[in-house]
Amino acid sequence: MADVNDTDLISKLDFVNEQEKQYFAQAQLGEQARSFLASPVGRYLHGRAKLDFDQAKDELVGCNPDSFFGRRKFRRLQRDAELASRFMRYLSDALVEADHAGRELETYRDRG
Repeated sequence: MADVNDTDLISKLDFVNEQEKQYFAQAQLGEQARSFLASPVGRYLHGRAKLDFDQAKDELVGCNPDSFFGRRKFRRLQRDAELASRFMRYLSDALVEADHAGRELETYRDRG
């Protein structure tokens, strides 16, 4: 991983076309997401998100959506679970898109 700013690095490289440039940026973002997830902060935040999701899911089972306070709790738990799920999904999407971009970059390399 380079120490320079991503946009600075990308601006210094020559790409076949704009699509190749986008694939490169996606692949680079995925590598940063992998590094983040491997870091202590990334592992902690991912673990907290998973714990929050599981806890909200477990509490939803015992929630009574027919009572006033039960509905409020139900909505809060759904929101908590969705936020945690969204955080994990964003990271997962970055990794999946990076893998796809890496495969596409290989096709550019194989053509050249």
